[in-house]
Amino acid sequence: MADPHVLVVTSSGAPSSAVVPVLAALEAAGMRVRAIDVGGAGGGGAAITDRVRRALLGEGAERKLRRELEQTPPDAAIVFDPHAALALTVARDQATNPAPVIAVVGELDPVAAWAQTDADRFVAVDDLAAVALADAGVEGDRILVVGAIGERAFADAGAQDRMGIRARFKLTGKLALIEVAGLGPELTGQLALQLSLLDANEAITFLFDAAGDVEAAAVLRRQVPSLGLRGKLFGVSADAPLLWRAADTIVARPKPETVARVLLVGGKLVALIDDQVPGGAKLATALEARKRCVSARGLLMLASALESAFGGTPPAVSDDGADHVADIVAAVAGDKRGVIDERRAAAYGATRDRVRQASAAAQSAAATTAMPGELEDLGGGPASAPDLDNIPDRAELERLRAEVARRVAEMSRSMAAARDAATDLADKAKGATARGAADEAAQLDRKADAERARMHSMLAELANLESELKELERAIEKIKNMPPPRAAPTRTGDDTSRPSRGPKLSIDDQLAQMKRQSGPSGPATPRSGPATPNPSPSPPPASDKKSRGNVDDDLAALKKKMQQQPPAPKKK
Repeated sequence: MADPHVLVVTSSGAPSSAVVPVLAALEAAGMRVRAIDVGGAGGGGAAITDRVRRALLGEGAERKLRRELEQTPPDAAIVFDPHAALALTVARDQATNPAPVIAVVGELDPVAAWAQTDADRFVAVDDLAAVALADAGVEGDRILVVGAIGERAFADAGAQDRMGIRARFKLTGKLALIEVAGLGPELTGQLALQLSLLDANEAITFLFDAAGDVEAAAVLRRQVPSLGLRGKLFGVSADAPLLWRAADTIVARPKPETVARVLLVGGKLVALIDDQVPGGAKLATALEARKRCVSARGLLMLASALESAFGGTPPAVSDDGADHVADIVAAVAGDKRGVIDERRAAAYGATRDRVRQASAAAQSAAATTAMPGELEDLGGGPASAPDLDNIPDRAELERLRAEVARRVAEMSRSMAAARDAATDLADKAKGATARGAADEAAQLDRKADAERARMHSMLAELANLESELKELERAIEKIKNMPPPRAAPTRTGDDTSRPSRGPKLSIDDQLAQMKRQSGPSGPATPRSGPATPNPSPSPPPASDKKSRGNVDDDLAALKKKMQQQPPAPKKK
């Protein structure tokens, strides 16, 4: 196939320590690379102002990326920070010709924001970083472990034998490489003084990497001989990666570029923790979890940290992550449609399950309120009763219908693209046959057949989506015609469906209650407090007496009648 066309999306939040090596690896592999920068839309920060800025710039970034995907559709897209990845995946879902998205996660301790993106592949540095991504919510089958992402020269140096390099440069004993570039003359002089206080420093050879720092090199040339240190100085040199590989331990600030070099050459880092490197302490902690770092918080702790770093076995060399990323990009670009279909199938499956659950709940709810007709089976236990607590409302069903309708539109566009691709490949095959290129024609025919097979599978999936859309419309109609649910009875405490009967009353209490509830009988006696005699009842109105009578008079008459003795029987 032709060289893949790769879109590289960078931003203010993309680490240059990962962007530059990956770009170099892609270009070395012969891929056509187009880079686009979305600026502050991919910036970091968790403050409210940072989130507002990303939200405002994210909409413009999405439009920019969507226009890029429409005008020059790539075979694959690469992104280096989670916020830019979110904008890229949104643009991919809206594009008519989407491209697979590969997220390059270059940090050792990935942030949880990566799980909010929907990239097709996630590239992790090592197994611990992959586990952190999976714990954050990224699907495990999308994560690929590639190794440290750094400069190709240091990766090549890591593949060479350490003892052979030492023999080449005539280096013996313990070797400690000190990265002094950027420390400044004052801090460089203090560092050299601390190294002179190290026990048995005469048995250690110090390799000072000054790079292009002239002031640091001048300080070392003046102080190292006077302090009696065995030291060698080098700067910008093609042999610098080999000298890093020869060292047992490396003393430097924990910058991302330095950490990548340490991993690629198989060294152990003595991290100089200060305020000059943002996030340096967090990076050193991540390396300590991998047993590849000893932190020195201040130059006073340098001697003890360096002695601790010399102990143990040297760490293993990491693979060249940038080179593996290029291989992954080539593989994904070669199977562009397959990767896109894989993501769509997973999304369609999740939507299909939600549609079935909502439709079943709506059907059960409609069945409970339907007009009774023919003989129906009411079931034999609680398991057959419909779950009326999880009935989806109309708004939820409308959202599902809109999502399914959007997927129908996406599938229609993909099916049309597959059909056009099959037609184009068939025409090219005919042209190749006319030119007499039988091998090329056979290859084009196979590609055309693959596109036709993909088109037919999409047609089948499209039919399933349309049936789901009709099922949702029926469920919405059922929910619309259902009567509103009745409010459940209020229960308090341990109360069940039966109302509380209260304390049991005696016959006298019931009679007294009947007295209080019937007719005006004077002011009511309070329920609590000391008992007081009831005042004599006031005579009721004549009309009220005729209609109801006085219950007290009736009870008194009944009681008087019961007390009278029956007449004696007559003697015959």
